[in-house]
Amino acid sequence: MNHDADQRLVKAVQTGDEVAVAQALAGGADPNAEENGYQGSVLIGAARSGRLGVVGLLVDAGARIGPFGHFHVTPLRVAMLEAHTDVVQYLISHGALQAESATRMSILTEAMSCTRHRPRPAALATLRVLLEAGATPHPDEETPLIAAVMQPVAPAVLRLLLTNGADVNQQRSDGTPAIVIAARRGDHAAVDVLLQAGAAVDALDRQGRTALMHAVERNEQRVIAALLLAGAAIDSVSADGMTARKLARGWQRQHVQFMLGENSAGLDDVPITRTVVRIPPTDVRLCGDPQMLHLLASVIDIVLDDLGDDEWATRTGADAGTARAVAAQLRTEVVPAPNASWYQLDVTADELAALRSALVELAYGTTRVLPAPTSRLEIVDLLEELNRQLGR
Repeated sequence: MNHDADQRLVKAVQTGDEVAVAQALAGGADPNAEENGYQGSVLIGAARSGRLGVVGLLVDAGARIGPFGHFHVTPLRVAMLEAHTDVVQYLISHGALQAESATRMSILTEAMSCTRHRPRPAALATLRVLLEAGATPHPDEETPLIAAVMQPVAPAVLRLLLTNGADVNQQRSDGTPAIVIAARRGDHAAVDVLLQAGAAVDALDRQGRTALMHAVERNEQRVIAALLLAGAAIDSVSADGMTARKLARGWQRQHVQFMLGENSAGLDDVPITRTVVRIPPTDVRLCGDPQMLHLLASVIDIVLDDLGDDEWATRTGADAGTARAVAAQLRTEVVPAPNASWYQLDVTADELAALRSALVELAYGTTRVLPAPTSRLEIVDLLEELNRQLGR
């Protein structure tokens, strides 16, 4: 062991000095020298820093490409995590893929996760290199397409997987098709990518339910629209006798009923077999700036003044007294949030419903007066933002 040469090598690798690296190796430095107990070998350090020239010198000198230390860290994995695509490509060409440890998550699955947690062009390019090199998941992992839909990842990643041979009708290990998983998650972008790639729009899960049935149950209206535009069957019957129409009626999803082609919809008491649990809120915290919260109070006051208590109750189904109470709270009981810059107000589910009803009336009803200087389109925007947060 040549300790002095090893130290010169470590320093040269850390600074990226290729000449000094070559000199240290020629002087007897160990190409497997450790940077320190935490960082790993000098090759791992060079790969982490993306120093391709240094990586080449170390590999040519016999540096170990396989796992290092207790955590089985490899140069290939650290280069992948930092999205050094050229280093990844070089290491793969020298057998690094075959040297990966089977005790950790597969490098392919982890690379796919990186496109979500550290999204950047180089992460996508690195994933492409791994796919083209034939990287595969471990036997106990889901296929790349299923894992991607479950995370979920960006549409660009799905397209890359499909371009590289992923089966668009791939099923999860429990038999659930990818398009059903995407629909259940409300991922309309993934649903659209899968459909464009030729996924079977009416593929069934083990309960005989389609993606449309699951989307209807979860009120995922953008997913429903994508599926219907792709020709999803509305009247397919699941093993337990459910159809998309029955599920929409049973959950009282009136807008969805119209989307499914019904000409009228009410609050029918229709027994269905449910595969999802809904959690109605018992109280809600409204957060924002005082002027925005005061604007909501004005919306309620304007609609109440225009409709009167009786018409308000008829049109909204909400109590006028509840609406007035929440308007008063929005003006007088808004308080600064602790350890934050916004203001907040706790309201009940009924009070939130009254607020939403006022926004609906002002956005689409007969009331023509608007809070100055707000436009009707701004009220529509407020309503849509609230609906998205409520999952409507």
